[in-house]
Amino acid sequence: MFLFSNLDSKLTNILCILASPRKNGYSARLLNQVIDGIESYDSVRCELVHLYEHDIRPCASCWSCIRDEEHRCVLNDSMGASGEGELFNQILEANGIFVSQPVYFGKPPAITQLFFERFYPFKWSGELSGIPFASISQAANNGGARTANAEMRRWASIFCLKYVGGLPVHLVQFEAALSRANHLGRKIAEAARKDSKNRIKIAEKHRYLGTVENPWSSLESAIMDITNGTFNFEDSLIEYALSHNTVKEKESIELLKKASEELKLTLYYYRLRNLEKASEHLVKTRSFWGPATFKEFLEDEIWHK
Repeated sequence: MFLFSNLDSKLTNILCILASPRKNGYSARLLNQVIDGIESYDSVRCELVHLYEHDIRPCASCWSCIRDEEHRCVLNDSMGASGEGELFNQILEANGIFVSQPVYFGKPPAITQLFFERFYPFKWSGELSGIPFASISQAANNGGARTANAEMRRWASIFCLKYVGGLPVHLVQFEAALSRANHLGRKIAEAARKDSKNRIKIAEKHRYLGTVENPWSSLESAIMDITNGTFNFEDSLIEYALSHNTVKEKESIELLKKASEELKLTLYYYRLRNLEKASEHLVKTRSFWGPATFKEFLEDEIWHK
């Protein structure tokens, strides 16, 4: 197994992240199999990152990455330093990202949450849209591997990462999971090689619907969120804001009215199981809903702070 820290720009580079404090534990052993699978391709190499060795602070909600033209974080740590952070630049140089993590209390560990929380600048720059991403979530005791794995899919959806696959593992299946981890390594290697030639950004609607290469959907959870879990327009956040006058800005109200019409169409097509059309109208719903609430609650704080 060959690991290196100085990346060769001629190679396809995959960032292999160990989100565990145990460098020789189960998550690390699974990641080693992933790396072996990746490096079975001559032109693909890994950079191993021990996440616990990096200084990663919580997002300070300062909005600097929105105001900054290059969308860089000002926090002086590995994910910030106005674009000079070590881990931030490793991510930018990568053609793929793989995370191997233990499961704590049925969820990813806090360090993984911190890591993805600091992806917010990429949300605005769009630099990571389409980058291949895969993960392993390893659990013991009462489990939670699938719950943690679902959380990783959610992060992929939020940042428009190209979700290659996830492997939930309980220790009772550990030995059997080693070969599957190797296979997942080969799978992300193939995707990363394509990325190194031409990164194809994820279309907005495919964040929710999925594609052949992204065979998962967050459409239902997105509709659940905006309808307060009911799938009914009457109970939606949009209808509540309009009927209870919790939004005051004239422009915000007009945006909400447009979002209202699009949400009705989203729900109509969702009930018909025309998920393609439902996804299209959900994108339009959010294109009005997001700016409406942004203008009402955040705009002055961000731009006039």
